[in-house]
Amino acid sequence: MQIFHFIFGSIARKRSLAVILFILSISNTFAQAPDSTYSYRSIHYKGLAQVSFNGQSYNCQYNFVNEIDSFLYIQLNMGPIEAGRVLCTPDNVLFINKLQQNYYDGDYSFFQHLTGLEIDFYTFQAIFNGFPVPVPDEVELSYQGKTDFGEYSFFNTLSFETEEFALTLDVKKVTFNDIPKVSATVPKNYSKFKN
Repeated sequence: MQIFHFIFGSIARKRSLAVILFILSISNTFAQAPDSTYSYRSIHYKGLAQVSFNGQSYNCQYNFVNEIDSFLYIQLNMGPIEAGRVLCTPDNVLFINKLQQNYYDGDYSFFQHLTGLEIDFYTFQAIFNGFPVPVPDEVELSYQGKTDFGEYSFFNTLSFETEEFALTLDVKKVTFNDIPKVSATVPKNYSKFKN
């Protein structure tokens, strides 16, 4: 449970939110316009993530859904406990912190301020679909392995590393053009995070 309190704990402590944002941002400057780069309409994959921050490592499960050029959805769990959900559209980010019962609903500028990185929807989409993007020299972003899923090929592992932070996503199951329904509704008793 210590990981939940550290990563998803006091959102007022900006470092904890920054960890989650690094999982999403992983880029420096890359503004991509919508295009037909993707040969599929949607993708859904699940897997395991390992996050290292300040010398401590944590494992969690994730569920990723992307309707190309429309939305990105990420659900994070540690064991049977859901820690949070993120729903990104080209203009908006909704982050629901299930552990602290609060949420953020706004544009990408808040995340850019916290992380110091240029963040937009199309950058997220490119990274999580295996399209490498330019990153600063102090950031390492790589993909390992290729697995064929029907007519598509997809990476097995995504790795991101800086001096203080490391993330490894292992992909366990991929589905194309048939995504599950997703929900990112803020419960009435949750408080809005104020930046």
